[in-house]
Amino acid sequence: MARDSYDITETPVARRRGVRRWAPIVAVAMAFGLIAAACGGSSSSNSDSKSTTDITIKASGNPKSGGSVKFAIEAETDGFNPTSNRWAISGYMIGNAVFDPLTAYDATGKPQPYLAKAMTPSADFKSWTVDLRPNVNFSDGTPVDATAVKLSIDTVKANALTGAALANIASVTVVSPSQLTITTTDPWASLPAIFTTQVGFIAAPAQLKAEGAAASRQPIGSGPFIQKEWIPDNRWAGTKNPNYWRSDANGTKLPYLDSVEFRPIVDPQNRVNALLSGDVQMIHTTDWPAINKLQAEARSGKIQFVADPTETEEAMIMFNTSKAPEDDVRVRQGLALCTDRKAILVINETPADRLADSQFTRDSPWYSDSGFKTNDQAAGKALLDQVKAEKGPITISLGTTPVPANTNTTALIKQQWEACGVTVNTTTSEQSKFVSDAVTGNYQANLWRQFSASDPDGDYVWWIGKNATGPLALNIARLQDPQIDAALNKARASNDPAVRKQAYADLQKRQTELVPYIWLAHTQWALGAANSVRNIVNQTLPDGQPAQPFQTGVVRLTQTWVE
Repeated sequence: MARDSYDITETPVARRRGVRRWAPIVAVAMAFGLIAAACGGSSSSNSDSKSTTDITIKASGNPKSGGSVKFAIEAETDGFNPTSNRWAISGYMIGNAVFDPLTAYDATGKPQPYLAKAMTPSADFKSWTVDLRPNVNFSDGTPVDATAVKLSIDTVKANALTGAALANIASVTVVSPSQLTITTTDPWASLPAIFTTQVGFIAAPAQLKAEGAAASRQPIGSGPFIQKEWIPDNRWAGTKNPNYWRSDANGTKLPYLDSVEFRPIVDPQNRVNALLSGDVQMIHTTDWPAINKLQAEARSGKIQFVADPTETEEAMIMFNTSKAPEDDVRVRQGLALCTDRKAILVINETPADRLADSQFTRDSPWYSDSGFKTNDQAAGKALLDQVKAEKGPITISLGTTPVPANTNTTALIKQQWEACGVTVNTTTSEQSKFVSDAVTGNYQANLWRQFSASDPDGDYVWWIGKNATGPLALNIARLQDPQIDAALNKARASNDPAVRKQAYADLQKRQTELVPYIWLAHTQWALGAANSVRNIVNQTLPDGQPAQPFQTGVVRLTQTWVE
């Protein structure tokens, strides 16, 4: 099958970590969670993570149509409108069932056309021609044409939260039913990578024009499944889209499954128990005790196990740099020095090789040693004492979600910081409120999990200064710095790997100086599946080439079946 054209041939190698360290492993996965892929969370095992291996059962024959899969996800979502809702990992799982993105990553980490047939840039990367696939319809029968795609992009731009992700788009022009032109204010060489994210998922005009709650609660996409019901905090159920536009290499209509169901189960051990008892057939997790349990059960032949070899998020402490006392850089620097990251990894049972000193792993093409330091209590206390002498006592509110591994972590951080003379109040919030409070600036310091873009420009929105102010801020740390902005814009405007590497080195150096984040660990996502499930992660793109099977805990179930 011929590959579709995608004229950005020099896209630099994607930011991927650990692809060689997890053997034997299939390929790599879905796009980063854009609208609040940031959720409170931490990774948690003392085992050497390099020993993690996939354990799957080979299919006995050709794919079989029919059947159902129940998938336990880590949290609930506030709705399923890609132009406005706050999708964390769980939102993306359901989003992939209902919608299709304009682009998606191939197995090498390069964005390729999906709903788009081709994306062709101008020489200066300030204009992109988007050609759409013919004969693709939304589940309500309306066409996925240039007018619908323009409406979706324009609706994203008009939204107070999601609009920041596409703020650089100056205009979208319909050229014909199958073609549109996107112009940007500044050069945007990596624009196709952005359309792998939430803002690239295309919703039907009927959903975008719906009144009130229907716009979020009644999703209409061109994806493999159609929503049957959504009972918040209980389940989301979808049935096979009988008119889905994709078929497999043998001409069999996709998806194979007749139905899917996603169940939010917040506690990771309860998720594992639901899989082992047969209540669900698939789960995802970043919790290391849960990962160890899944591996042990897979080795005994009871279930299957797959680890994500690609870029996943960093566990960190994130500061609201606009709010006292964290608006004083000495406080942030002092708290970082008072933090013993290795002790935190031990209490969470996180493997030592997952220790983070940047948003990039040391084997990433974007990594640069910026001299990030922690665990110097004397130096940290001296800085904090200096601030206290000038401004009085320091009190910090440290938040997380109500997951045992997370609350254990914040309890230890509280102990470490209070040893340096700081008063710490720990709090917990349900995930959707936790994310909402973060983007509205209603926090001081959070245990956080974020930054999983395969191309680091996908994380531009979280770091650029213009997104750091207002009632809703995607730069959740609310840090404004001209040097960081210059580095991000330099990287975005170029498709030269050397130029981009230096720009991201500048970014890391400046972040180390200003400490908006205390890096803790590089998380690890993994899947558990019942022995009846086949093709857990071996998905393809519309042209037949291998796709990233999963990333950051998200998989497509388009080509999964039960045997």
